[in-house]
Amino acid sequence: MTQRTIKTVGVRKYQGLQILRITAACMVLLTHSTFYASERLDKHFGVWEKGASGVGIFFVLSGFVMIYSSQKLFADPKGWMIFAERRVVRIVPIYWVATTIKLIALLATTGYILHAQFRAANTFESYLFLPAYNSEGTITPVLGVGWTLNFEMFFYFLFSFALFLRVNVYKFVGGVLALCAVGAFFRQPDWPAASFYLDTSVLEFFYGMLIARVCLTGRHLPRYGAIPLMILGFVGLLGPWPRLSPLHGLQYGIAAGTIVIAMASMEDLLTRIPRFVLYGADASYAIYLFHPFIAPAVPSVLMKLHLQFPWLSVICSVALALAGGCLVHQFVELPITKWFRDHLLVGGRKVIHPA
Repeated sequence: MTQRTIKTVGVRKYQGLQILRITAACMVLLTHSTFYASERLDKHFGVWEKGASGVGIFFVLSGFVMIYSSQKLFADPKGWMIFAERRVVRIVPIYWVATTIKLIALLATTGYILHAQFRAANTFESYLFLPAYNSEGTITPVLGVGWTLNFEMFFYFLFSFALFLRVNVYKFVGGVLALCAVGAFFRQPDWPAASFYLDTSVLEFFYGMLIARVCLTGRHLPRYGAIPLMILGFVGLLGPWPRLSPLHGLQYGIAAGTIVIAMASMEDLLTRIPRFVLYGADASYAIYLFHPFIAPAVPSVLMKLHLQFPWLSVICSVALALAGGCLVHQFVELPITKWFRDHLLVGGRKVIHPA
């Protein structure tokens, strides 16, 4: 069965996956908030590192959405162009805004932005979503959380190229990602920055693609059996297991994939999702990009006030970052996206709002 012969059973919204989007964003936000509290307020406060595994959920969801939202593009000669512009409109402008703010902060302040220094080459490549060594010798963009966007844009490039070549996206993208995953077992610390892509985490995008392919045929897990499976997936992500590098793409990726397919299978049970949850999911990208600017302010202020209460810092950091991210989404991200959506054309057709 090829991508052109899959018989779909109708388009479903899969609103439950929106719950996973905001959940993953909150997991990462909580991890970073505990880190900020530990570094700036109380050195003895433990960092909840497991929340970083929420990135795996993001990657699986990305692979799912790319397949699920692009079915009509497979047979379109201009499909690759439409897909690429949708992704650029969705990802690039607000990321450039966040990167520019970070760059200005690096040049204008000291102390508030920790573990970051200006380096011209790294800055240039950060805007292009290319991996590059920073001033500390690690492959990290100017905006620290942007490392995930480097993976995302690599995946989008492969997907667009597959559409351009008019080849089977599963075989092409899956094959390249599999080679990158194998390369992770041979990667050395002194290799060029391009070796960044040699990571088993890239397989998480392919897991999402396969899950979407199954869902498009109408096949799902038994609804009530999906609930314990989802619990099992979260145990796999958040349990007290050691991180097995470079196997983490398999270790956490399979757990994240289990969560996504379980949630997709529970769609018929999710009849009343609160609007604020759906709005938070829509704002999750802005929350993810801008929380490093907002959340660290809380422990810094508490330290100046001599209020060394790390849990208070974490709670306030999370709340403030969620609120700030939603404001950025409403007043910055949405207007920018709308402007590009209204002005970019491919073959005389407007670039519709991406999924």
